[in-house]
Amino acid sequence: MSHKFLLCVSSSQTHWASPCLSSSFLSPTQTLLPLKPSPVPPAHPRLTHSSPACLTKRPQPEPAPRELDLLRYDMKELFHGPKPALYLGFSGLLPFVCPSLFMAATEIYIPEVAFAQVAYGASILSFLGGVRWGFALPPGSPEKPDWLNLGNSVVPSLLAWVSLLLVQTIVPAAIMVIMGLGVALHYDLALLPTYPRWFKAMRAVLTIVATASLGATLLVYGAFPEKRLNDFFLNN
Repeated sequence: MSHKFLLCVSSSQTHWASPCLSSSFLSPTQTLLPLKPSPVPPAHPRLTHSSPACLTKRPQPEPAPRELDLLRYDMKELFHGPKPALYLGFSGLLPFVCPSLFMAATEIYIPEVAFAQVAYGASILSFLGGVRWGFALPPGSPEKPDWLNLGNSVVPSLLAWVSLLLVQTIVPAAIMVIMGLGVALHYDLALLPTYPRWFKAMRAVLTIVATASLGATLLVYGAFPEKRLNDFFLNN
């Protein structure tokens, strides 16, 4: 009995939950339950910054395309431009407006006056084409001197040249200048819209007044009798 007790004591030093110790030192109502490791919850992968879900950016909603609405977006910026540009731009309407008003007031169509108006319109077309070159050529310009900018800026000058070839008859010459002004305005507002807002607003106003003046000259041509400039001054 003592031999068995020593064996149990020696074995209990290394295995404290052995059957020998449980049967010798525990009461019949007590039992020694084997210790079990507590269950470890399974590790769930966390979404870190390196996970694909975080690396994938959500697509940003595209802004609604801005429609060409001069009265809402650009006209309010008209008088925010430089004063010299505004003064020179609007004073440049005088050679367009004055011939039409003069012939309408005298109720006489004068070919020389109409030719002066068309020739001035042709020179303005060439000027508008050169403005695009001067805007695209500097190194810090937002536009590049590519075929789109420089090529399209040549078109108004070509239309101006054709209008001078047709000047023997005022109708096709004036129509050609009107077309050139419309094409140049389309380039500045829609195709190549990197000009400041005040400049685009001024361009729209100047083009509308210039084309209306040329249209008024065509109305004078069809409504009133023709008289040469020398005869007009001699008779008056």
